[in-house]
Amino acid sequence: MELLTLAEELERQKTSRMDVIVPSTEIFAQPTVDDVNLNFTVPAEGGSQLQVMPLTDWAHSQVSAKLDIPLKYYRRMREQAPVLLAQNINEWLPTPNKKLISNPKDRKLLLRTLDGNVRAVLSDRYKIMDNHDLLLKSLEEFREVGAELHRADLTQNHMYIKAIVPHTIQEIRQGDTVVPGVIIQNSEVGAGAFKVMPFMLRQICSNGMIGESAVTKIHLGRKQDEGLVQFSAETRMAENATLWLQVRDIIRSTFDPVTFKRWVNQLRMGTEVEIENPVYAVDNVIETFGISEDMKDDLLNHFSREGDMTQWGLANAVTRAARDMEDPEKVIEMEVIGGQVAVMPQRALIPATV
Repeated sequence: MELLTLAEELERQKTSRMDVIVPSTEIFAQPTVDDVNLNFTVPAEGGSQLQVMPLTDWAHSQVSAKLDIPLKYYRRMREQAPVLLAQNINEWLPTPNKKLISNPKDRKLLLRTLDGNVRAVLSDRYKIMDNHDLLLKSLEEFREVGAELHRADLTQNHMYIKAIVPHTIQEIRQGDTVVPGVIIQNSEVGAGAFKVMPFMLRQICSNGMIGESAVTKIHLGRKQDEGLVQFSAETRMAENATLWLQVRDIIRSTFDPVTFKRWVNQLRMGTEVEIENPVYAVDNVIETFGISEDMKDDLLNHFSREGDMTQWGLANAVTRAARDMEDPEKVIEMEVIGGQVAVMPQRALIPATV
């Protein structure tokens, strides 16, 4: 997404979203013709107001997990028997006279809604880190270190921000240059931790490679009171002040030329590791990182087409495959794997000799 488009969409979402803490006993599933809605009440002037909303696919998966309803069975009911699904949800949610069987901690739930849909069903201890705040703080720090936005993606479950410093250039080998970057990942719906990861952009082909996470922060905070969650921007910033300091330090460290050179030196070692059996190496990469077997031919084709039959070349075959993917979450996943392949032990890539 263009930066302006992303900023406008996050600003729009601020006016369309709602967060509310609801006692589990006051949530009721209602079947529709082909799905299930959630009924719950929110505080309103002079009393409370009933809300009836459908759930996103992700929110459905969270209900399945919280109520210990096997996801495969849950999906089958949703597709073929929504009345039965509603009965299951209502049976395993607590009522005023029945305790919650699956998880007694979930007496109250945080329901996050957007555009009239329940997008997340979370614990009342879920710590909210809004994408809008994160984007603003990140752009401030990017300006400080002279970084520029490389790419931004907003999906139903995640926001990804990639930035690079184009004037800090290192050579992996002659003519093969890379520049440092950083990726900031956040989920507003409980689909993973907040992360800040070092990122490297290969200039000759625009392949991206991700290093190990430098900051990982789970969304866990204090219990919240029932009702609408309405924190001011100042309060949210104050609550996350320590996190912002960590993010600032990691961004500055990642873009530090000395730190970047250390990572480059580590990756240079892979240019000396010759791979004579590409099929063996690719098979091990697929098995080690759980890549779909369907991608085997693509990886082999990218590897051979590049003509660089080294560990560095194999890592770039993985990141090149990432560029063919439309789903930003799959792109990030493959770029992380590419970074891991670049530094994995040689014995995993070269068959032992007898």
